[in-house]
Amino acid sequence: MELFVVMDSSILGRGVFAVFSSIERARSFSDDMYRNTRFRSEVKTCPVIGGSSSRDRVYAAHFYDDFYDTHVFDGIYSESNLAYDAVGTKGLIIRFVIDSPEDREIVV
Repeated sequence: MELFVVMDSSILGRGVFAVFSSIERARSFSDDMYRNTRFRSEVKTCPVIGGSSSRDRVYAAHFYDDFYDTHVFDGIYSESNLAYDAVGTKGLIIRFVIDSPEDREIVV
């Protein structure tokens, strides 16, 4: 499965803001965010890594970069344990409900 991720367009600290099932929804959210906050974002197509156990939830994994002291986007995973395996204990995992940008939560 492929999803469309709206993320920070800066070089470092490229965090995920929302995950969508269509490019149109992702671009609309990105445009609205810029119009309302002047914050620049980009839309990136990402495959979901791992078997799909939930159709509406995914986990955005960010690895910790010691040199720059920031979290950087790694990928979209179907399960939180797969995301943790990929980025380790210093990583950041955020659960997203697809097509629902307000429904997200940091996984501890």
